[in-house]
Amino acid sequence: MPRGDRVWLGRSVLLLVCAWPLSLHTAIHFALPDWPARINAAAIVLGALIWAVASGRAGTAILAAALVALAGAVLIVSPQTLLFAPPVAINALLAAFFGASLRSGHEPLISVFARLEQGKLQPDLARHAYLITWCWTVLLATIAAAALALAAFAPTEIWSLFTNVVSYALIGALFIGEYLYRRLRYPQYRHASLATLVRNVRRANLFAKR
Repeated sequence: MPRGDRVWLGRSVLLLVCAWPLSLHTAIHFALPDWPARINAAAIVLGALIWAVASGRAGTAILAAALVALAGAVLIVSPQTLLFAPPVAINALLAAFFGASLRSGHEPLISVFARLEQGKLQPDLARHAYLITWCWTVLLATIAAAALALAAFAPTEIWSLFTNVVSYALIGALFIGEYLYRRLRYPQYRHASLATLVRNVRRANLFAKR
């Protein structure tokens, strides 16, 4: 894929990731009952489109079209499901993805990013990457469970505050906190900047390797 296309797709993903929770929380906060589910449907459609374009494969395009059709059907039949399901499903799937990489014979996901920065990992960094992969697994699973519990038992405003604000703050805190801890704990190794770390995450192409 040409570099210009990669930049355009990366910016599109960033815009979607930032705009989706903010738009959803705003709609819920101002009590617009029909709009939260519609915003989720629109985000799913845009995400599926970006996925299909980035892949460039016919199979991916078919799956993306099926996802769009499913989102449209759920929006019509059960808009509340479309409102509450995405944060549970997305975080649960990510937790499973991280957790699956901890199985014997597999490489922990954080090790993939660490190798892009460090090359071959020394034993202490390999252990650190393994433990941080566990941390990501636990955090994402906890967010999914909390989102499900709040959807069932809490007011929508509280659910929205957690899923669209607090959960992102927790993810950001772990991402930045791990980076700062690693620099202090392992000063003998070179450490790339946060911007380079983000680029490494983007170019790791994890789903193609699993």
